[in-house]
Amino acid sequence: MKKLVVSLALVTLVVSGCNTQSSTNKGKDGKELTLKSPKTVTIASDDTAKVDISVERKNFDDTVTIKFDKLPEGVTVEEAGQIDKGVKERSFTFKATDKAKAGKYTAHVIATSGDMKDTHDLTVEVKEKGTSSTSRSSPVGGDTDLKKKRDDLSASIQQRMKEIDSSMATLRDRAKTAEGNAKTEMNQRIDELHTRRQELSKEYDRIQGTTAANWNDFSARVTSAANDLAEGARKAVDKFRKPK
Repeated sequence: MKKLVVSLALVTLVVSGCNTQSSTNKGKDGKELTLKSPKTVTIASDDTAKVDISVERKNFDDTVTIKFDKLPEGVTVEEAGQIDKGVKERSFTFKATDKAKAGKYTAHVIATSGDMKDTHDLTVEVKEKGTSSTSRSSPVGGDTDLKKKRDDLSASIQQRMKEIDSSMATLRDRAKTAEGNAKTEMNQRIDELHTRRQELSKEYDRIQGTTAANWNDFSARVTSAANDLAEGARKAVDKFRKPK
């Protein structure tokens, strides 16, 4: 009996920017998982710091589990460790108690999905209480240009969501009086739009937490998603017009 050998080897390692590392692993059936994480994070005792982790998927769209191992004593991660299906990026909050000792420690970021697994080293620098927690993977405080970009994108996505909600309200109203196959098809379309609208809302909630390092990818992705959904909702309204 032949054994199926699955390659989990690291195929690429790319450093993009001074504090970002990226690697790609291959799994079965042409699947590929790319993990991007910071190389360092700085946190003061009795304080918190944000750590942005992103993934790219090829030939699959499953949940990716994220774990942080070998964290220094007194440092924990507040959120559950996963990046959900259809989501590419997530911020995790590191929390240091007042017992955390100052120093530099090597922790690990571990990403797994199916037969794919990757590990990045993460240097966690703990500073004395009263020192500002900073991480070059975290939102850039005081960056007025980035703040303006966030605010502009937020306003743009809000407008798109209003358009989407208006179109969906129209569809729901028409579905109430529709009959037979038309009613079934309309309700299916409404459900699809509702799911995508929820996903867009989750992306919108992350705008103010984006960083300079991931801004271009994030803004392009969320803008495209909002425009596509607004267009899809408008087309659905045109398709299911009330008969005159």
